[in-house]
Amino acid sequence: MYLEAALKNMIYRYKGKWLKIYLLLHGCKVGKKFKCLQFPTFRTIPKKNIIIGNNVTIGKNVTFEIGNEGKLIFEDNVLIADNILLSTLTLIRLGKWSAIAENVSIRGSFHEMTKDQPYRLQGNISEAINIDEDTGVGAGCVVLMGATIPKGAFIGSNSLVTKNDELEPYGIYGGNPLKLLKKRT
Repeated sequence: MYLEAALKNMIYRYKGKWLKIYLLLHGCKVGKKFKCLQFPTFRTIPKKNIIIGNNVTIGKNVTFEIGNEGKLIFEDNVLIADNILLSTLTLIRLGKWSAIAENVSIRGSFHEMTKDQPYRLQGNISEAINIDEDTGVGAGCVVLMGATIPKGAFIGSNSLVTKNDELEPYGIYGGNPLKLLKKRT
């Protein structure tokens, strides 16, 4: 059992080294001990707009859609699970020790939605998303543009986080609309 776990860890680090090389070739910054369970999908080619800290792990079926002016920052010890979409034209920042569970969509931009032309032909609006340190986003959540998740907060599964949600540090939230369930002690 220990041997199997050690072998898997070695494979994830090996994949992380190849992804690190790819990102470095595109001017991005990647720290030490980067692990990758599977290469992410890049909907746009990285252009010096991805910064990854030390001890970061990326799961399977992760998609990066970072616009030319956008930026994606993973600080140290970030954990990204499987089936994650990270999409922005501005900024998505995940603070130290933050974790994103499976099947989460983090979207920092949206169509303008005027009625004078089809929405797919319209431009986009975008606002930064800031997920602070020691936070968790539960399985199946959606985090929308302009949202801020403060230090120590946890978002329960299948919840929606918007820019209008005023969250407290170390609060545990859930639902749609988002409600404070209790505080971390």
